[in-house]
Amino acid sequence: MPAEVTTPDLLRADNAKVISNPTKTRPFWGGRSPKWICRVIQGTEGGCLPVTGGRYQVNQVNQPFLPIQAQHGGTPLNLPAKNLQVHHSHQEGTEVQHSFVDYAIEPRVVELQTIQSVVKVHRRIADLFSDQHDQLELQLGIVADYMYETKENLLFNHPDYGLVNNVAPKLQLGDAGPPTPDVLDDMLSRVWKMPEYFVMHPEVLDAFHRELSARGLVAETVQMFGSMFTCWRGLPILPTNKLHLVVDGVDLEDPQIGDRKAGKAMSTILLVRIGEPKQGIVSLYAAGTEGTDRLPFIDVEFMSYDSAAVASYLMTMYAGMAALTPGCMASAAVTV
Repeated sequence: MPAEVTTPDLLRADNAKVISNPTKTRPFWGGRSPKWICRVIQGTEGGCLPVTGGRYQVNQVNQPFLPIQAQHGGTPLNLPAKNLQVHHSHQEGTEVQHSFVDYAIEPRVVELQTIQSVVKVHRRIADLFSDQHDQLELQLGIVADYMYETKENLLFNHPDYGLVNNVAPKLQLGDAGPPTPDVLDDMLSRVWKMPEYFVMHPEVLDAFHRELSARGLVAETVQMFGSMFTCWRGLPILPTNKLHLVVDGVDLEDPQIGDRKAGKAMSTILLVRIGEPKQGIVSLYAAGTEGTDRLPFIDVEFMSYDSAAVASYLMTMYAGMAALTPGCMASAAVTV
């Protein structure tokens, strides 16, 4: 290694750096994810609904899962419908039967859940060290990112309103095995009324790609939000790490995912339809908490200064999910 050459009459780099100001980035948090499902819901008509009174009541017609009935021997086909009678192809003078809609007497009620945090910043920190980046704005922004991640996790896994826990029993595929094209086709046969998106863990998506390759198939792709997504039967597959990988009933942490044994972890695939006009899944928030373009659906309120000159800011979000009809989503338990 050549010896360092020093020139006594030349300014050294170490000395020059004393009066040089580096460009500093804002702090980046590696736990932030794209949250594709939240972005899709927000961009869908009727995907996000304001709620008053802290509750959202889903009323449905009292019509459980009934098979389509076909009668032969010249008798017109009949659709199954309790208390609904419609005449067609009948002669003049035929007495038309009566109909009425029977509502479910125990509607589903979703209680909005609160997501909150208090951010504390000393006055002198905000005043003296915000020359390149606003310290308060950075603190609020990173905490907001964590709140949005929490919201997405609850969207899938909340014990009351989480999508995984609200799939109708007849639309659940239990122990489906590996995530094969056949599994996804089976789900499509169940959510056949305008299905829109598959949602799965990135490791499940990787396993699905391997299943396609083993069959000599190539996945379609579509571009959304400036990114490319895998498609199956024309429907985009949204990856999310909130549909957890589970081994022996324990959720795997990110560092453990790569060390797992193949075929030992289980996860859930969802197929969903989104939006109130389509009688799909909807995301709920409290009316009046639309937030700002910078922090949508989060209300930031200054609380007080304490005797140590520390300012406190209360950050609040209200969240919930609802499935408007039983046939708007299906699930499959797969192994990877």
